[in-house]
Amino acid sequence: MKKKIGIVAEKLSHSLSPIIHNYWVKINKIDAEYVCFEIKPNEINQFYKDFKRDNNFLGFNVTVPYKENFFRVCENLNDSAKNIGSINLVYKKNKKVYGDNTDYIGFAKTYRKLVKRKIDKILLIGAGGAARSILQFLNDEEINQIDIFTRSLNKKKTLSKSMRFDNFIIDSKELRNKRYDLIINASDAGMLGRKNLANNVYKLVSNTAYIIDIVYNPMRTKLIDIAKASNVPNDGGLGMLLEQAKPSFEAWFNTKISISQYLRSKLTSQLRYE
Repeated sequence: MKKKIGIVAEKLSHSLSPIIHNYWVKINKIDAEYVCFEIKPNEINQFYKDFKRDNNFLGFNVTVPYKENFFRVCENLNDSAKNIGSINLVYKKNKKVYGDNTDYIGFAKTYRKLVKRKIDKILLIGAGGAARSILQFLNDEEINQIDIFTRSLNKKKTLSKSMRFDNFIIDSKELRNKRYDLIINASDAGMLGRKNLANNVYKLVSNTAYIIDIVYNPMRTKLIDIAKASNVPNDGGLGMLLEQAKPSFEAWFNTKISISQYLRSKLTSQLRYE
């Protein structure tokens, strides 16, 4: 019987994950299919129970807004996931279910490809599951100062329990006249169908050394457009998407794969540029 893998979220109409994983399934001649599971918050526990009972269901990715929800229900967590406090990968191994966080890996690859100088001061936008992964990486890199900008104080307490940052900013007016070596958008602001970032963020771009936006649809968000116009080195979210997907596939099927230029082009053709 065909094996099953997939992605879980509340809404998945714009997800590229099925294209990525079904391409890898095809070229590796695996009898499996990657599908989307749109579920409501009150369906998470039942979905997880059904998954554990289904021997043909090998695992799934988790995306916004459920990364922290599945962190709480998954019984076996890898060390990186424990530190971060959220997961984006669930897989089975030796009759047990494990949770891991490959967003950390995806961001690390993006950061090291782009950043070519010492970074002392960073603005991290967002405080959700992806932002937690990125903050853990920045802590591991021993960045001197990290400011977090988000619209709500709700996540401040949980973040401060396990990770280090300097300022937790909820009013964009506090960003005026600040300067950063790197600005990272780890929120969904600028995503297709979502609101843009606060204008006070955009005003910082020209005096910033690097810009990273983890949003991949559209490929060129307003943040990336302003960075390009200001000749600020930048990277969008497509690379991170692929680099976090790779270890997921390898965990499900216990096989090594590569990210081809053909796959990148295949994804690019599906995306809007603005």
